Amino acid sequence: MPRQQLHLDPSSPTIIVPITARDATELDQSAVAAAAALDAGAVEWRVDLYQPFTAGGGTDPAPAVSALERVAELVPDIPILATFRTTAEGGSADIPPESYLALIDALAATGLAAAVDVEYRHPVAERAIAAAHTHGTSVVASNHDFDGTPAVEEIMVRLEAMESAGADVAKIAVMPRSAADVVTLLDATERRHRLSRVPLITMSMGALGAVTRIGGGVFGSAATFATVGAASAPGQLPASDVRGVLDLLHHGAHE
Repeated sequence: MPRQQLHLDPSSPTIIVPITARDATELDQSAVAAAAALDAGAVEWRVDLYQPFTAGGGTDPAPAVSALERVAELVPDIPILATFRTTAEGGSADIPPESYLALIDALAATGLAAAVDVEYRHPVAERAIAAAHTHGTSVVASNHDFDGTPAVEEIMVRLEAMESAGADVAKIAVMPRSAADVVTLLDATERRHRLSRVPLITMSMGALGAVTRIGGGVFGSAATFATVGAASAPGQLPASDVRGVLDLLHHGAHE
């Protein structure tokens, strides 16, 4: 089964729909729903939520590989981003660093994921990025700040560090405490977009930051996460609603 590529362009942001299944039954249901959603340009499978993998402590990647094969079977025409989100970055599980590396390597080796997520501050991030690239799989480097919104310069430094580490896409999500924080995120995105050689995905989380999930492309963010079912982060909006707004913003801009 050929891998579907992840094409990201801020002039037409990709809608990424999360698959947040806890077991095989939910996995099938979520994947089928995502496949039926015309608004999904890609899916993100959250491995850290999948209990057949995490229940074993995450030391054996086989259950995750089998689940990825199932997702690829159910969404054959949609690119898959495979993500294990640690608790330090707002996820639901933790596994030993060497197991994290083995998981990234095993998922990338299947050739079924368009990209794998690697937390750029993870202890084995450099090795995980290299392992994914060995298999020809792209890497979305990520960082999540649930405590607040860093200064513009700090956001830019983090995005630049991801690119320097070899990421194919640089992603950051921050938590706004005020409208000014939302402006900070958008300002940093626009500034970094002018310099970056890789696509960016940026967002402010929660209700206050919702505008960044629909208007981020104007500032250089090439994708947004939206729901068909359960959300995987605070502030995600329904994919069908997001599609309507993106069509208005971006199609109108080209007329």
